[in-house]
Amino acid sequence: MVLYGSNKRSQGRAKREFTIQLKSANEVKQVYTIDFSTGGVKVGGPTLRLALGEQIELMIEQGGSKFTFLGEVTRQDGLERINRIGREGNVFFIKIADEKFVEFVKANFSM
Repeated sequence: MVLYGSNKRSQGRAKREFTIQLKSANEVKQVYTIDFSTGGVKVGGPTLRLALGEQIELMIEQGGSKFTFLGEVTRQDGLERINRIGREGNVFFIKIADEKFVEFVKANFSM
């Protein structure tokens, strides 16, 4: 992969692949996380289709508790390999502007 321009990322990413649920307006989908940052989460799945600007509810189960966060699909990143399932999937970035999400990421993942 080649980076063009300067790398503007000031926060790290937590590379973690585990299953979560996405709830959109009309269905609930099980997908895989690719990585986390305090600004959102990159998710992917072999048959995942999301529209840019779509409002999404993420449901994450961690340590026996369920956490729910509201977000918006802001970017489609194309195909990326999901190691957990051993094949490529459609990848999207979901921006989450909730302070509780920032606290969740900092508490559960080393940044």
